[in-house]
Amino acid sequence: MGLTDFQNGLFICICVSALLAYYATRPSRNTPPSFASYRWPILGNAFSLPRKNGHIAYKRLGEQLGGKMFYFEVLGHSILIINDVEVARDLLEKRSAIYSCRPQLKMLTDVIGIKFLFGTMPYGEMWRNHRRVFQQHFSPKNIQGVHSRAVEFARKGLLPNIHQSSEDIYEHIKSFVGGVTLSLTYGLPVRRFNDPLVRESKEVFETANATALPGKYLVNQLPWLQHIPDWMPFTGFKEDGRQIRRQLLNLMERPFDESLKRMESGNIPECFVAESLREHQDGPDFEKQKTCVKEVALQVFSIAFEADVAGLMTLILAMAAHPEAQRKAQQEIDSVVGLHRLPDFSDKESLPYVNAMLKEVLRWNPIIPLGVPHLTTDVDEYEGYHIPKDCVVMANAYAMLHDETIFVDPEKFEPERFIKDGKINRNIPDPDDFATFGFGRRICPGSHIGLSMLYIVAVSILAVYDISPALSDAEGNPIPIVPKFRAMAVTCMPEPFRCKLTPRKDKNVEGLLKDYLGYEFI
Repeated sequence: MGLTDFQNGLFICICVSALLAYYATRPSRNTPPSFASYRWPILGNAFSLPRKNGHIAYKRLGEQLGGKMFYFEVLGHSILIINDVEVARDLLEKRSAIYSCRPQLKMLTDVIGIKFLFGTMPYGEMWRNHRRVFQQHFSPKNIQGVHSRAVEFARKGLLPNIHQSSEDIYEHIKSFVGGVTLSLTYGLPVRRFNDPLVRESKEVFETANATALPGKYLVNQLPWLQHIPDWMPFTGFKEDGRQIRRQLLNLMERPFDESLKRMESGNIPECFVAESLREHQDGPDFEKQKTCVKEVALQVFSIAFEADVAGLMTLILAMAAHPEAQRKAQQEIDSVVGLHRLPDFSDKESLPYVNAMLKEVLRWNPIIPLGVPHLTTDVDEYEGYHIPKDCVVMANAYAMLHDETIFVDPEKFEPERFIKDGKINRNIPDPDDFATFGFGRRICPGSHIGLSMLYIVAVSILAVYDISPALSDAEGNPIPIVPKFRAMAVTCMPEPFRCKLTPRKDKNVEGLLKDYLGYEFI
């Protein structure tokens, strides 16, 4: 037998072995509804998966299959999509003991070698310790510190930046989010606009978050690729991994070391790093906790960029595209705050329409539409269906917040759906705790921080500025705004749009901002 015959025989043997392994490992029990007629050996449903905006496609698939959840396989991995909030609560909350793990992205954990981010960490003692350190400082009972810092950055940073350059709202939002987070985490002074560390952090986090983009790194689906020698073709992902690792570790060390120096000199405001280290400084495991604080700080600093910026840009888009809602919110703010001061958190309970509008922002474009995936650690049975171990479970927040049986005409931006008799309507689910921030033990522990940023940005801008479409020519014709969104690695951002923010004619904007225009650092 010649070499070619041998190679052909070997190839056939490999294919037959793979097929036998595939059929031997396929679930033999009744799994949830699936588009099984399109399942290929080994590849499974890979060719049937949506290439973009999966949250919308999965909602439609669920409707076609006639169920509240459905199941498919890709390259031997089991995936369960949940489109119904009650099913999500039944599994992810009531059975959280086996649904609280996270699937591991091999590009991040093995190639880059970053395993300490508690948002993506497997469920266990290390995760509990990291989350505990976070919650000890950022618990809702300590929200006043977050409020005061957010107000300071809104007044000394965001509003003056808009006053200086009204059409760069995306950059101003990023500066605000990055500045507040950097200050809360490390207690470092921040440039009012285009701070170097904020800018660098944004770039590094965007690169790192891209490791989760479907199809960007095949090693996430085929882990054995990480063992291929570097000299072989198609191993460029390894150099990407080394570079991203250097950037992340550098970003973790530099601001942390600067915080330590400021602590030694006594020149640091209250912040996560300083307060957490003081909490553990007399403990027997201080060095271990110090490392934990440093790792959690990077997670805190990174997590706000995509999620909070997505939420705030959705707010700006909604106001530019829906002037009537904007006008109602401004009238309510004026009636409560008056014309001679800027709003703050003490006004929040007196602004039902504004609060309803912010709930609608979160419902209209869920900022993490498919949630952060869960992973089963054991087999389960639910409503007669078999859910295998090591099954990736995704709670489709978009499908839940766009459920026509709960939210009438869900594609429409309508804050009034959350208002009844001039107050918040308690008979309709509240997006603040209805799917938006996840489920069970892995629910987002910093949701109250994100909600605080969303509120203060909304009332601060609307109190002094009008948001409208940008003008296309000298005749003043507005550029039509058609709301569109694109799913990123985890979040869903508005597609780029042009708008302008102009000082309100009925407000003394110069007078309201005069005490805040001279700050270079905050």
